[in-house]
Amino acid sequence: MIDLHTHILPGLDDGAQDIDDALGLAELAVEGGVYTLVATPHSNQEGRFENYAGESLQAVYQKLQHEINREHIPLKVLLGMEIYASEDIKEKIENGLLIGLNHTKYYLVEFPFECEQYWIGQCLEDILDCGKIPLIAHPERYMCVQEYPALLYEWIRMGCFSQINKGSLFGRFGRRAYTAAHVLMQNQLVTCVASDAHTPYMRTTYMRDVREYI
Repeated sequence: MIDLHTHILPGLDDGAQDIDDALGLAELAVEGGVYTLVATPHSNQEGRFENYAGESLQAVYQKLQHEINREHIPLKVLLGMEIYASEDIKEKIENGLLIGLNHTKYYLVEFPFECEQYWIGQCLEDILDCGKIPLIAHPERYMCVQEYPALLYEWIRMGCFSQINKGSLFGRFGRRAYTAAHVLMQNQLVTCVASDAHTPYMRTTYMRDVREYI
């Protein structure tokens, strides 16, 4: 399996806090059947988790891959971001501050859980206007999608993709996210399922259970 959404890079956000956490996540990924994952630290959260593209982010990524290789963990890590939506997201993409998954045209983007549907649609259009493809992170956790799941159908028609969290399918983010995740799955509105892993103890990279469940 390939896991497209993880917070494995140590010390950058509310995910892995140190290299031990990161290696624990790497080991669990392999144990659960994942051979490649994308490190997607929270990015573009001004004043909190900015993590824009540059030498600092690249150095943390390279150090992690070095340590994984040194421990002989058979896992390939690619670099990406979980990009927090903003009014200037188009400008930041064009200026190279924000990157896609493995530097491709697929941009993992998240929104505030209580965000208005109209603003989400406008932000997605801005990303599409850049020639990029939004991969909407955990739409089942957004209140507007929980209330009107057909919104995701409209965004997919625009050219977007969707990623739901493993934990949502098991009810770990509450009843509303659980219900929305299953409605989206039943209506074939889910492009992929990812771990959105944060630690080796909770919200882990282990994916075998959700693969069997699906």
